[in-house]
Amino acid sequence: MATSVPPVVRWFQRRDLTYYPRGWLQVWLMLLVVVANLVASYEGELAPVVPLLVPYLKITLTQYGYIVAGTTVVSGLVALVSGPWIDRYGRTTFVVGGTFLTAIAVFAMTLVHTATSFVIVRLIMATVLGVAYPATTGLVRDFTPRVGRALGFGLWTFGPVGANFLAAWVAGWTLPLFHDAWQSQFVIMGVFCLVVSGLVALFIRDLSPGLRAQIVHDRREVALADRRAREARVEMAHPRLVHGSWRVWALAVGINLFLLVYFFTTAFGPVYLVEAFRYPPAEAAAVASTFWLANLGALILVGALSDWARLRKIFSMAGVVGLLIFMYYWIHLLGHPVPVPTMVLYTSLQGVLLGIGYGPWMALYSENLEDIHPTLVATGWAVSGLVAFVVASIADAVTFPVVARIGFAGWLEICWAGVAAYGLLLFAGRGPWFVRARRSLTPDAAEQHVGS
Repeated sequence: MATSVPPVVRWFQRRDLTYYPRGWLQVWLMLLVVVANLVASYEGELAPVVPLLVPYLKITLTQYGYIVAGTTVVSGLVALVSGPWIDRYGRTTFVVGGTFLTAIAVFAMTLVHTATSFVIVRLIMATVLGVAYPATTGLVRDFTPRVGRALGFGLWTFGPVGANFLAAWVAGWTLPLFHDAWQSQFVIMGVFCLVVSGLVALFIRDLSPGLRAQIVHDRREVALADRRAREARVEMAHPRLVHGSWRVWALAVGINLFLLVYFFTTAFGPVYLVEAFRYPPAEAAAVASTFWLANLGALILVGALSDWARLRKIFSMAGVVGLLIFMYYWIHLLGHPVPVPTMVLYTSLQGVLLGIGYGPWMALYSENLEDIHPTLVATGWAVSGLVAFVVASIADAVTFPVVARIGFAGWLEICWAGVAAYGLLLFAGRGPWFVRARRSLTPDAAEQHVGS
């Protein structure tokens, strides 16, 4: 295999870790994954400059929405194609290349003058995001044993959510200083992305192929995994093991139906609060921001609890049941005045319930992929990425046409049905409900699994 590996990939592979990261090294590597994910996720965080960018490009908001929807689908297709390559050649080559390409594309946004040039730059950013999704989720799996993985994925979400916060915070502070010149935001963020890209390139590491092929349940198995990785003969499994698994597709489709309300809140949360509850725009934005804080807090806390209990499905189902009850009540609030403090509470509760449902699912999905074959983790996350990007694209494109016909209540009822559908599809995942998981693959079996 070495003769067919590109030189750049070989250079990164010479830096592969031959031992499982422990202590502060593990923390440092996870931090690098988070900031790399933040940079890659910045491609979607143009919301603060959209009111300035759209008239400059002489396009309508509807046309802008179609551009975003189309490029989001591209991210999903790129994720599906790149997943097996990321498993074969390692994650870091793609992560480093992607973050540098994002920095260049962010700078290139300052040169955009037409809708065509905007589409080209968006396509570059969408391609990077499509590669980064399976690469960074694969790294989280690599750097965390199963006991600790839900917390690790909770930290991973700081990437996309942090990009949302960062874009809004920087725009709020600096746009007035540059007299509302939207190009200023891409100069500032381009510098940030370039600095982070250099940091990631210098310090990020992959696990060796032998280590990536191990299943590590907890820290007690780390030394054993190191030894077995040195002894194992690693052969890549065929991607069809993942692509042909109905469990993988059921879990991927289910969680993204559950997240329909999340996609709605991400894209249209402040607009919804203005239109449905008549809050002033600034107040609506402030209320909507509490969703992100509550969501992040829940992802971290519930992830830690899920790791401690070594249970995924019951925690995720608790989020499903809670969100179903909450949304039923939430839909019936439409048309009634709601004080701002009460709305803050409701919005925060929505963020918490979505975090409860989503965080343990990430660990459950990762563990199901490992049980299929530990050398196909990025391939499996690529399937999830395809479904996520396509569902988000369709949701963003049809939300307002649907709202125009049946109102916000009608769209939220569709989201409610998506939550219920996930509750059913959750049963497709392998894993215990109430009793701590028994090891689905013992260390001896894992060695035979990898060496076969």
